[in-house]
Amino acid sequence: MKKHNRFLKTAAVILIITGVSVLLLINRFTSRRTETEITMSDGTPLSATIFIPAGRGKYPSVLVRTPYNKQAEEWVGKAFNIFGIAVITQDVRGKFKSGGDFYPFINERKDGLETIRWIRKQPWSDGTVAGWGASYLGYTQWAVSDSLDFMTLMLTGARLFDLVYPDSLFSLQTAGIWGFSSASRTVNDLNEDTVRKKLYTLPVMAADDSAIRDINYYNDWVIHDKYDSYWEQMDFRGRSDAPVLSVAGWYDLFLKCQLADFLALDSSGNNRGRLVIGPWAHGEPGEASQYGGPEKTGDPKLIFKYVRQYLKGRKARPGSPMKDAKYNLFIMERNEYAGSDVWPPRETTMTPYHLGPGGYLGPAIPSEKGSLSYEYDPADPYPSLGGTALGKGVGPARQNPNTGRKDQLVFRKKIESEPLILLGPLGATLWLSSSAVCTDYYVLLQDEFPDGKIINIQEGGAKVKLTGNGPEKTEISIWATGYQLNPGHTLRVVITSSWFPRFNRNLNRCEKAADAKITMRSTQTLWYGNGTPSSVSLPVYLPGNPGY
Repeated sequence: MKKHNRFLKTAAVILIITGVSVLLLINRFTSRRTETEITMSDGTPLSATIFIPAGRGKYPSVLVRTPYNKQAEEWVGKAFNIFGIAVITQDVRGKFKSGGDFYPFINERKDGLETIRWIRKQPWSDGTVAGWGASYLGYTQWAVSDSLDFMTLMLTGARLFDLVYPDSLFSLQTAGIWGFSSASRTVNDLNEDTVRKKLYTLPVMAADDSAIRDINYYNDWVIHDKYDSYWEQMDFRGRSDAPVLSVAGWYDLFLKCQLADFLALDSSGNNRGRLVIGPWAHGEPGEASQYGGPEKTGDPKLIFKYVRQYLKGRKARPGSPMKDAKYNLFIMERNEYAGSDVWPPRETTMTPYHLGPGGYLGPAIPSEKGSLSYEYDPADPYPSLGGTALGKGVGPARQNPNTGRKDQLVFRKKIESEPLILLGPLGATLWLSSSAVCTDYYVLLQDEFPDGKIINIQEGGAKVKLTGNGPEKTEISIWATGYQLNPGHTLRVVITSSWFPRFNRNLNRCEKAADAKITMRSTQTLWYGNGTPSSVSLPVYLPGNPGY
C-alpha cells in the first residue's frame, strides 16, 4: 500500500516533469512561499500553500487541490514559478492540515469555487486560474470546470458513477484499495495484498469492516448501484467551455470515463480541447514495457510546457512525438502516435471476427450452428491480472497463469504477413444461455507472443439477465485500445464469467450485491454459427486510408 500511495501522491510527477534541466532550474530558483488557511463559508479552514514568483506583479495561477498531502505538490509551485505563474496547493476538506470531515468527491465543488473566488481577490492574481493534477486532483478540476480558465486533466474523470460502475459492473478493486486507504485524515498504511484478500468477503458491503472498519462512503457506493441523485451531485461532465488538455491511458481505470468526458465537450461545441491517450495505467505495471521510451510515448515535460504556453498567452501545442491534433492516440507495439480530428479515427473500420468450434476466430461465420459451454463457480472467480484496475500489477500483465482454468472459452487467430492494428472502441455480440437467470460475461482480448507470453490488450463485461428460452443476443462493450499485433503473434479472445477483484463477482442469484452471501454455480453456454453468430467487433486501423 505504501507504493500505491506514493503513486497517487506523485502521479503528476511521473507523468509531467522528469527532466534534469528543469529540476536544476527549480533548485536555483527562489519564490515567495506562504502557508495560509482559506476559510470556507461554513467556517471550515482549508490549509493552503501559496507559491508566488519572485518580484512584484500580477500573475496567472494554477490551483492544485489534493487529498494526498499538499506538501507532495510543492514541486508544482516551484516549477511554474520559474515561468511567472503562481501556484496554490490545498489539502481538501478533512485531509491532512485541513479541517472538516472527508467524504470523497462530495464537497469539491463548493470548496473549490470558494477557493477560486479567494484567489481572484488576491493582489498577486491577474484573475486567471487554471487547474492541474491527476486522478482525484483531476476530479477537483471537473467539479469547478465552469469557473476555471484552463484544465489539465490527467488520468481522471468527471462522472464518478462511470468510475465506480462502468457498464453497471462494480469496480470492487478500485473501491476497496482506494476507498479503504483513504478512510483517515492522513493515509492508512494498509497492505494491498491484505486488502485484496478481504475483497472476497460476503456480502460485499462487509468488506470494509473486514479490512479496516465501517466506511460510510464505501457503503454508499455499494448501495447506490444505479445512477441516481446520489451520483448526479458528483457529475460534472460537459460543463466547461474552457480549453482542456486531457491525458488518458489505454490501461487506466478512468479511460472509458475520460473518453466520454472529452466526447461530451466535443459535442457541446468546445473545440479548444486536446486528448492524448498513451500506454499508461493507474499504478505499477504488471509487465514492464517502455513502448519505445519517452522519445516514442512523449516526454512528460511536454504536458508542463503545454500549460505554461497557454497561461503565458502563446499558442499551446502538444509537441513531438505527439500530433498537433484533437485526438493524439498512441498505438502500443507500433510505438507511435496517430492523430485524428474525430473519434474513432476515419481510418478505423469496425470489423467482425466470428467465434466458432475448435477455437476458431475469423471473418467467416461458421456454417453450422452449435454451442460451447463451461462451468462458472462464483466461489472460485476468474482472476483479473493487470488491466484497467488500481494498484500493483495493473496495465499490461502476463495472462499465462490463467491458461489452465476450465471456466473459459478461448478463440485464436494467428497474425500472418501484415500487422493487425486496433485503434478505437471494441465490442462483442454474443448469443448466450445459462442455467442461471442472472449472471455475468466478460470478453478478454489478448496478444500471444511467439515465445508463448500472453499479454492483455483490453477487456469488457456485462451483467446479463436471461429468460431461459434458448440463446439470447447480448451486446458487450469492450474498452477502447490502440494496439498493434505483429506478424507471428496470435490474437486471443477469452470468454469467461468473472474478472475478479477488478469487478465484483456475480453470485448468480439475482440478489442485490449489498446483501448477497450465497453463491450458486452455473453452466454458461456460448452459441455460434448461422442464426446465432457470436462475434467480437475489432476497430481495424489502416494508416493513411480514411474510410476504407
